[in-house]
Amino acid sequence: MKKVLKWAGIIVFLLIAAVVIFAFLGKDQTANLTIGQIDLSKISDGTYTGNYDCYRWSNQVEVTVQDHQITEIQVVKIQAGRESLVETLTKEILDQQTPAVDAVTGATVSSKAFLKAVELALSGASE
Repeated sequence: MKKVLKWAGIIVFLLIAAVVIFAFLGKDQTANLTIGQIDLSKISDGTYTGNYDCYRWSNQVEVTVQDHQITEIQVVKIQAGRESLVETLTKEILDQQTPAVDAVTGATVSSKAFLKAVELALSGASE
């Protein structure tokens, strides 16, 4: 019985360690992202897909541009539980017409992951 409890404890410890490791993988990389300015005058009308994928900080968006303005951002995939964050950031992006807006305090990493997805959609559109 002691062997079974010992192995059960080891397995539980390893599972907890794996969850903790996964929770922090990519955090520093995403936190250090720079969100660049986009020249909307070089972007044709259309809907463009952007994807930022770094472990749990994964976002996919579709950004619509019309008359050189961002008119809509549709969320295809976001981090679970970040719906209100995305709503706030989407409003800021539409108001300022750039993904280079301030991150939401207390959610900097999640903010940057979403903003990078928007930037990637637009930067791919201007190529």
